[in-house]
Amino acid sequence: MDDRRQAKQDGLSLYKAKSVEEYAEEYQRLMDVELPVSLGFSARLNMLWDLAGAAPPQIEGRVISILGINKAWRESDVRKWLQKDLLPPRIDLHNIVKFLVAQLDEGQDNNRWEAFLVYGSPIVSSPVNHSMYREDQTRREIASTIFAQITDEYGISPSSYEADKVFQRCLTLMHKFKIYELRDFQSGHLEPFKGYMFPSE
Repeated sequence: MDDRRQAKQDGLSLYKAKSVEEYAEEYQRLMDVELPVSLGFSARLNMLWDLAGAAPPQIEGRVISILGINKAWRESDVRKWLQKDLLPPRIDLHNIVKFLVAQLDEGQDNNRWEAFLVYGSPIVSSPVNHSMYREDQTRREIASTIFAQITDEYGISPSSYEADKVFQRCLTLMHKFKIYELRDFQSGHLEPFKGYMFPSE
């Protein structure tokens, strides 16, 4: 039995007969000058910020809030991360994910989230589990109830506001006031919620 056949049987890889120069040429031909755009990265990153509840929605000043968390970041860079599918430097991405995942339920894997943000599904399956979906759905149902209660209490006409924007303001204030169940919303919350959700122009 010759050496090549024996190597195959032993599971050994065979050295390809290429010179170093040929490998160098192939490397130069295949290399990318810049990393490919990670399509959908910004959407996935914003979803993680939403789930973590560590910053308000984009329309309510998310960028400025994030800059307050780490003053070393530049506004232009943060906007690119959140809006242009531009990846942060590796250490920043690692620390952002570590911070945001720490705000979620136990059992979340930092490395999986980091890979998911960069590559998305189906390459990396979504780390968002059913309990997180249910929690977010419950939060939105509570916000809808508060929304309806305030518009009814103060006689606010639907034609006088943008529903999506007001709804996001309600979610933001719920997070600030730590309202996780409907019973957490008391009569004393009506006025501050009304003032924040429907600011006088």
